[in-house]
Amino acid sequence: MSIIAGKGNQQRSHMKSYYEVQSLRNWLLWIILIGLLFFFTFASVAQVLLGINVGNNPLPSWALITGMIFSALFTVILARTQLILELDSEKFLMSFGALGRVEMKWPEIKKVQIIHLPRVGYGKRQHGKYGTVYNAGAKTGLFIELKNGEKILVSSRRKKELEEFLRAIKKLKA
Repeated sequence: MSIIAGKGNQQRSHMKSYYEVQSLRNWLLWIILIGLLFFFTFASVAQVLLGINVGNNPLPSWALITGMIFSALFTVILARTQLILELDSEKFLMSFGALGRVEMKWPEIKKVQIIHLPRVGYGKRQHGKYGTVYNAGAKTGLFIELKNGEKILVSSRRKKELEEFLRAIKKLKA
């Protein structure tokens, strides 16, 4: 049996590692971001290049241009943000762009569990029961409790493959 790699659907055989890449998929977020980008671009072109004021009390041109640049940068940054989950028999590694990176050896971990994610939103959040939550929009997640009491929950879109891998390395009870 093998685990399918997240990028390029390459196969990794003998269940020696697990690799998953998640991108932000919330359609409402993308509609809002693209809408803001479209508005600021349209308003900037109309007011700065064509000399047509936008609205009864128009924003200054510098504010429109700043809004256009900010919304473009924010859209690009979010489009490039990925949650990467990489596990092998020795370590756990999670990277979520500027939101954080967690790396630890399995002996530091007290408990591993695959759970249904609570509604906590996207990104990095604090949750009373699950500690630090890293969510890219999946419905399931890998809950980890460390021996020092710290708790981490990382979203995963491939529950079955993750369970198979964790069972294969004897980190998840059958």
